[in-house]
Amino acid sequence: MADDNPLLKALPPELDYISYLTIIEYNLNTDQLPVLHNILQDATLTANIGWDLVHLLLPLLPESQTCLQDVARLGNPREVVLKVTELLEALTTSDESGEHGEDEDQEQIVEDLAYSSEAPETQTEKPSPETNPSLQYDASVAQSAQEGQPTPRKLPSKVSQFTALVDMLSILHPRIKTRHPSRFLSTFLQAVLPAYATLLQHDEVTDTLLILIKTFAGTKRPKLPPRKSSTQILTQPRQVLVSAPDPEANEEPIAPEEDALQERLLQSFLTFVVEGYMSSLSSDDDTAAMSWSSRLQEQLHPEKVVPGRRTASEAFEHDEILHRRDSVVGQMLALARDLNLQPEELVRTIVDSEDPTTEESDDLPSSASEVPHSHPGCLYLLCATIASNILFQAPSNVPPLSVFHTFSSILSNFISDTSSPTIGTESPSVIDSLLFLGSYILETAGLGSPPEDDTSFTRTLQQLSLLSANTPIAPLRYYAHLLTSRLLHAHPDDQLRLSFIKDTLEHCPYENLKAGAVGWLKEEILAAKNTPRSAISDEANEPTKKNVFTTPTCIAILAPHLFLSPREMAAEEFRNHIPFFLAVLNFCYFLLFSEFMERLDLRGALEVVAFHDTGDWLDIVNETSSNFKAEDEQEGEEVRVEEGLVLMKGVVAMCREKLQQR
Repeated sequence: MADDNPLLKALPPELDYISYLTIIEYNLNTDQLPVLHNILQDATLTANIGWDLVHLLLPLLPESQTCLQDVARLGNPREVVLKVTELLEALTTSDESGEHGEDEDQEQIVEDLAYSSEAPETQTEKPSPETNPSLQYDASVAQSAQEGQPTPRKLPSKVSQFTALVDMLSILHPRIKTRHPSRFLSTFLQAVLPAYATLLQHDEVTDTLLILIKTFAGTKRPKLPPRKSSTQILTQPRQVLVSAPDPEANEEPIAPEEDALQERLLQSFLTFVVEGYMSSLSSDDDTAAMSWSSRLQEQLHPEKVVPGRRTASEAFEHDEILHRRDSVVGQMLALARDLNLQPEELVRTIVDSEDPTTEESDDLPSSASEVPHSHPGCLYLLCATIASNILFQAPSNVPPLSVFHTFSSILSNFISDTSSPTIGTESPSVIDSLLFLGSYILETAGLGSPPEDDTSFTRTLQQLSLLSANTPIAPLRYYAHLLTSRLLHAHPDDQLRLSFIKDTLEHCPYENLKAGAVGWLKEEILAAKNTPRSAISDEANEPTKKNVFTTPTCIAILAPHLFLSPREMAAEEFRNHIPFFLAVLNFCYFLLFSEFMERLDLRGALEVVAFHDTGDWLDIVNETSSNFKAEDEQEGEEVRVEEGLVLMKGVVAMCREKLQQR
């Protein structure tokens, strides 16, 4: 009978609130949740006990969601917010991913919270019938409680707990009426982010935070598109129910600076959510995070798309997982607009060399200027703004950007120093965004006027070229090389371009990058093909008009770093140099077989330097390749090396044949 239900029988004023909480704790199970739901409709009772029910209800999800909503609507919002914040912080203490049930450590956390997380004004030891006389009022009730303990159940996933707690916050915070509501907002948002960081791989968690931000931003937008998920989440529709007023409401008006401060807090929170989401995106040899750099090139240069091969744009249109990425980023971008987070602010943040997000402080912010944005989050939002305009023709108000000031500063803030061995190991999302941004600026604004000091530009080229050498994802390596090449060739000073190529050949420790430098040299010489004949033959104008790449000087300067002797290399060193030697041989073939090389007088310079001063470099390479191949066959070297050696010998033969015809 209902009268025999211990939750009904012990209702205050039969017992005081603390004792009644103990009765609930000893008797609460999923069968009692409907009864508790009806009990919690008493706003006075819920205001007094609601804060201490959250940790009891959380393990009973999803069945307890209705009761948690009751607590959020009718409990004391200040006390319940603090409890929810505490439980969110507890989610980060477990290493369990949340995809399956919690382990024993998490069970202990929940049990400990039941007794050690009391509000300051009512904190007590764990009550029991032996220590609390009020529990002895009915021995039969206590006995039934002991006998009625349900079989231990698997706790809900961390995803379900996180979703339920964040859902409560969307109800609780608007209920708090105080002069400084930002203090509560700042506190629980700082607790949400670490918990989110442990659950990034779950789509539902990101969706929950976007809904939370939408609620606080005060806008109504379409829900995220449906998607398949392997993780069960709470999908029960929330009824629009009346919430109780704040029992501790402050009659003073909200402080004047609060609106701006709360907006800034939500802006900052969004940037960190964006950072977390983007960092969780997987990448492979076909897709690099959002593949913005790939899709930009496909959009601006469709003639370079390989026929019959699926483009990145097609992949993001038809692949469900990739299409969702566009949808989520689009939602984030819409929220940034709702929160008045302008592109100008995004640019200022990422150009700033000092990242305030690394500074930790226990003090609550008192003004909007004290709230930092995530630098990576701002980078992603800026790129999303540009991409939405280029890829989806959405309106955009991105301020003017430049290569020498804007992009160089941004690149230096996100990419390690050129002397660091970690360059190229940054997040694929960061690298993709930087390559996209640099390509966009170069395509739309050009190189601009170079500064008098070339240090910044040279450092930019070095950082991009090292990315092309070290980044493990193939599309990013290619677009880093492409952007490096375009920036290099766009600089008006041919001496600077030659100097950078020489520096790369002489000092770079990566053979694949040195091979790329040979390609830059070839491209520079090809560009000289369009140089007017008068600029080449008119000696009077030679000092001012001649491009250094149209003269034998460039070959003479670079020869010591191009025509290396393989005889002086150990076997491992020669093996690593095979891509470089192939690039140099192809360069020789290019000079020998291109008719316009006669006009530039480079072919003769090549013959003197490569085939006379060095003792016939072709013969040396051919001899070393033949000997090394024999050793490879004995040692069972991989096919890749053997194919490289075969190619080397083939190019040597073609070059030798051409020379014999002269």
